[in-house]
Amino acid sequence: MKIFIRFLLIIILIISLGILGYRAVYDFNLIRNGDTFIVQKSTPDGYDFLLRIPRGYNDYSGKQPLLIYLHGAGESGKDINTLKNKDPYFFSQKTLKNQETACFPFICVTPVCDTKRWEPYRVITMLDQVLSETKYRFQIDQSRIYLTGYSMGGFGTFETAMEYSERFAAIVPVAGGGEPDRAIKLRHLATWVFHGDNDQTVPLPSSELVVKTMQKLNHSNVRLTIIKDGGHGIAENVYSRSELYSWLLRQKLFDDRTRSNSGDFINSRPSR
Repeated sequence: MKIFIRFLLIIILIISLGILGYRAVYDFNLIRNGDTFIVQKSTPDGYDFLLRIPRGYNDYSGKQPLLIYLHGAGESGKDINTLKNKDPYFFSQKTLKNQETACFPFICVTPVCDTKRWEPYRVITMLDQVLSETKYRFQIDQSRIYLTGYSMGGFGTFETAMEYSERFAAIVPVAGGGEPDRAIKLRHLATWVFHGDNDQTVPLPSSELVVKTMQKLNHSNVRLTIIKDGGHGIAENVYSRSELYSWLLRQKLFDDRTRSNSGDFINSRPSR
């Protein structure tokens, strides 16, 4: 009789949880100041990736913006764990370390490339995998998906956005370049480009010509920041800037391709 009652209680509990729309809450023992690392194996056509979630995030935090970072050629083919000290989250902590109430308000995805060139189709395949993830069921705001990359990743950012501009609210290519004759593909996409004026690896015109072409097309939301005396290694300089993240959060994709003007990096927290 006791066994039957226990079995009945379990059945009632399962039914109750189903009615309440139960979702598993994340293990907070794994969440340490936003340093959550989830190495997710890709589908055959995608990329393996490292993922970080905002401090305090759980199933009930509401939808969060997503930032995808494409690394440079120097990290291609390496252990994915080496990217923990190379992504925007890592560099942003230099800005936030003395601000106790601040946090990095993005789900941050950093894929690892196994070749010397980012392939746009594979980037999008990986993005779709993140959006359809069923084990963790990340709450992602699909109107706030941002793409950025450094060096080879800067080229990959331009190329991916030129092929799939409708998927992103904004892009930030750093020390990269693109094809000026394809700049029209970015005419509705918020774009902030960074490049060093003394870059001997990827010369400044690689970025500058794309931006100038976009400006000639009357693009209303494109900017180029030229870093004075900056060489090729400007990733830390760029990704430690709080104003970059504030700008990103102000970009939101709507059906009519307009952008919102709200959002602040320093005071942002996961929405409740």
